[in-house]
Amino acid sequence: MAIKDLLVAYDGNEASEKALEFALKMGAKYGAVVTGMKVNTPPKFDSHVRRWMPEDVLKNLAEAQNEASAEVKTKFEAQVAASGFKGETGWIVEQGQPDVMLARSARFYDLLLIGQFESAFRPEMHRTVDPKELLLRAGKPIIIVPKKYTVRDFKETAAVAWDGSRFAARALTDAMQILETKKSLDILTSDHTGSSDAVSRMPGLDLLVHMHRHGVNAKEVKLDGAGKSLSEAILAHCAATDPDVLVMGAYGRGRFTSALFGSTTRTVLEKQNVPVLLSH
Repeated sequence: MAIKDLLVAYDGNEASEKALEFALKMGAKYGAVVTGMKVNTPPKFDSHVRRWMPEDVLKNLAEAQNEASAEVKTKFEAQVAASGFKGETGWIVEQGQPDVMLARSARFYDLLLIGQFESAFRPEMHRTVDPKELLLRAGKPIIIVPKKYTVRDFKETAAVAWDGSRFAARALTDAMQILETKKSLDILTSDHTGSSDAVSRMPGLDLLVHMHRHGVNAKEVKLDGAGKSLSEAILAHCAATDPDVLVMGAYGRGRFTSALFGSTTRTVLEKQNVPVLLSH
């Protein structure tokens, strides 16, 4: 299935601008529609406070939120125009819990793109989107774009974190429509999987053969774990090779995916230096 429909979480901040910039590159490459989406969180009041609030105050709050959404839409359209993107775009505004609404909406698109979850792992910062909830609910792959990423023309290279688990396999399958368009793919492996079902090699089974049958020029790269954690080794490889995207599973018992947003996934997302495609 070709990529033809992209959804971008966009609220006008720097992280969402990077996500949109990357989505527009993808839209141009694949001939896909790029739709921006802003989710407004309804104001929350204690019941006794809400009871005494005049209707005109509530109306003013709603109007202010609508005006803010209109400003974000204007910014979205300006960024699209400045990029020179010639394809079709769309815009959606919804009300509700952001991670829930984004997840539900993502089901109607090929991919959801979102800026880096800056506050996701920092308790002192207010978090509007819970990445775990988003991934669990969406049922579609999600690409997270680093806030400081310099969006560039695609080199047509990619990397996949592979430990043979079903979670890595799910991510690989969900990313296949992207990987089949790449000139080269690094399959990142480790000598230690730490799980009975996370088997990277089985008799008669070879992931390289499978990828070659899909027309993907793939090679295995054994990560150098000397003095590094697995996440550090993955990030070091990405820093050295600068792939267009890193594909990872986000849940499992293997070394690559020890738990939903376990230590490896969490560290990669905290310090990501390339766009990461996650799947569950």
